[in-house]
Amino acid sequence: MKFVLGSGSPRRRELLQPLFGEIEIVPPHIDECIIHGEKPVEYTLRIVDAKMNAVLSGMDEEVVCLTSDTIVTIDDYILGKPLSRAEAFSMLRLLSGREHSVITGICLAYPVNGTFKKVSAYEQSAVFFKELSDESINRYLDLIHYCDKAGSYAIQDNGDMIVDSIKGSVTNVIGLPLGLLFRMIGNAGFINSFF
Repeated sequence: MKFVLGSGSPRRRELLQPLFGEIEIVPPHIDECIIHGEKPVEYTLRIVDAKMNAVLSGMDEEVVCLTSDTIVTIDDYILGKPLSRAEAFSMLRLLSGREHSVITGICLAYPVNGTFKKVSAYEQSAVFFKELSDESINRYLDLIHYCDKAGSYAIQDNGDMIVDSIKGSVTNVIGLPLGLLFRMIGNAGFINSFF
């Protein structure tokens, strides 16, 4: 069975390819604007469902599809991908010396009786940041491509400069909670199609 990743994230592809071999990449194009009053988990699950609907609209064969969305949230406020270095700096300044959450939603779709069944879930991890000076924030931003990263950081890209500790799934913080994904695949009953 073919595995389709509905994401343009190179990090998700890097996590999945060693496990599933050749995967097809189909980046969905949807409106990811936050609805006023929407809670972080509600937002994440809505977005992965919308991404899945966009990916499935072009599928006419038996495939397993995965969409995912990762957000950083602090004080119930969602930090998306920064639009500028100044915005990235502000996000890291806000996170400095504090605990925040990284939430990744997953939607998995697979064929059942000629149609696709969709299941969604999410994982939440706590990340503790070091106290960061303006100089250390600028030094970090000089080293990474922050514009494609929720919260303006990535633990796999010099994360030791800014992150003190993580409680929960590390792959969740990278962008795809593998333990959750394997549980969802196991519950769906098609794990033998891949392993």
